Parts: sequence; structure tokens; C-alpha cells
Amino acid sequence: MKRLLLYLGVILCAVMNLEAQEEVSFGEESTEEESKHQIGFLLGHAHIPSLYADGKKEWKALPSFTLYYNYWLNETWAVGLHTDMIIESYEVEKNLASKSEEDLILERERPLAPALMAVYMPGEHFNYSFGFGGEFAKGEDLFLFRAEIAYAIEMPKSWEFEVALGTDVRWDAYNTINMAIGISKRL
Repeated sequence: MKRLLLYLGVILCAVMNLEAQEEVSFGEESTEEESKHQIGFLLGHAHIPSLYADGKKEWKALPSFTLYYNYWLNETWAVGLHTDMIIESYEVEKNLASKSEEDLILERERPLAPALMAVYMPGEHFNYSFGFGGEFAKGEDLFLFRAEIAYAIEMPKSWEFEVALGTDVRWDAYNTINMAIGISKRL
């Protein structure tokens, strides 16, 4: 948890520093180069098919957040690193055909899931992201494919308000549906 707070603090300081530099520019117009970088923070819920103590499988909505960085290649395409973290621990059933019942249960303790993403923005508000990454937690690390759709509303000073819906597909394990809202800043 200390690493997470440190990570958030560093990003916040970087954004504040860049904002301060922007204000000291004495009214110069921003160039296209300045808006190539984007940092965002989203709060949401990850919907997970989870197991309860009696062995019954139900969907759980667990709190999560996303930190991301995008580098815009042009007005339409970007590449980025999107990192999701589920704040609670849980158990899920693996998708593998296994010999023992113990091998079917996968315990996840606050997993961290970074993914390298390609972002496509065909118009003014919607963007579509897809990419590959991993989920890291105690016990077992998993490979995943992530797809997202986001709707962004521009606000003053290069800020954006976002609503996002995504899915993570983990090979040989489980899938999640993520819903989140948050803000981002173009630098």
C-alpha cells in the first residue's frame, strides 16, 4: 500500500509541476508537442465471477482504480500503459480442466494489472483501447488481453472527465468487466 501511495504522489507532483510550468509561460500559446502526453486516474468497480464459502459462484463488484499514461502519435492514435488495481482480495474458479479441486480455486490478493495499450480515437469524445499485459498477485501471475471504450468530455486547461467500460480476459483463469469514472490531463 505504501508503494501505491508513493506512485500516486509522484504522478500528482508531476502533473502539478507541469501545470505550474504552463502558467509561467507568460501567455505563450501551447504547442502541439505539449499535448502529446496524457495522464489519467479512474475510480471504479471490477465485476468478477467469484466463489463464496459454500462453493456457490456469483458475481462480485470490487473497488478498483486505474492509472494510465498515453502518448499521442497523432490526433487519432496513441500508445499507453494502463494499470488497474483491485483493492480487495478474492477467490475465483480457474477455467482449466484440473484433476484436483484445490487446483480449480485461484486466490487473488489485491492484484495489479498493467497492460500496453493501443488507443484509437475516431471522433471527438469516444476512444477505443486494446492491448496485452499481465496480472500480478501473490501466488500466480496471469497473462491478459484488455479492451476498453471510454467517453471523454473536455474541460478547461486540457482536463477531461471520462467514463470507461472495459473487460480483461485472462488466459486459463477468469474474466472481469470494469466500469469506472475519472479525470485525465493532457500535458
